[in-house]
Amino acid sequence: MRNVEIKVRAPDLNRVEELLRAVPGARDAGVLEQRDVFLPCHSGRLKLRFQTGQTTQLILYRRADEARLRTSDYQIFNIDNGEAFLAVAERAWGTQPEVRKRRRLYWVDNVRVHLDEVEGLGTFVELEALVDATHDEKSCHASAARLLQRLGLADAMPESRAYADLLEGKTLP
Repeated sequence: MRNVEIKVRAPDLNRVEELLRAVPGARDAGVLEQRDVFLPCHSGRLKLRFQTGQTTQLILYRRADEARLRTSDYQIFNIDNGEAFLAVAERAWGTQPEVRKRRRLYWVDNVRVHLDEVEGLGTFVELEALVDATHDEKSCHASAARLLQRLGLADAMPESRAYADLLEGKTLP
C-alpha cells in the first residue's frame, strides 16, 4: 500500500478542526487512543500499534525523512495477541521506543487527517492521501497540498522525523 503524507506542528488543533469541519465532505471518524511501540528494523520503520477497541497491528513503512509531502509505502499485519508479541520482541531486542497519542481522525475523500496530541511532544496534524485505483500519486500530492492550504497550514514547517525519533531527540544524519 502507498500514500502521500506530511506532518506539521499545529499549536491550535481547535482552529484546525474548525477549518476542517468547513471542508465539503469532511467526515469525523472519531477519537483513537494509540500506543505505538517501535521495533528494530533493517529498512524503514516497524511499529506495533495498540489501539483501544481494535486488533493490534504490526506496521512496516518506508519513507524518506524529508520535511515535505512525501510518498510512504507500508504494510499492515493484524496481531492476535499484541502484548505477547511485544513481550517476545522486548526479550529479543530490549525495551523499545514508545509513542502515546490521542488522535482525532477525519476523512476528506481519500485523505486521512490526523489531529494528534502526542505525549511529550505537543500537537500535530498529519495528512495521508491514499494512493489507489482512482487516486494516483500526483493527484494525492495535489489533494494534500490543497488541504494544507484550507487548514491554514501551508506555511507550517513540515516535520521530517517520526514521533519516536522526536521523543528520543534523534536528528537526521
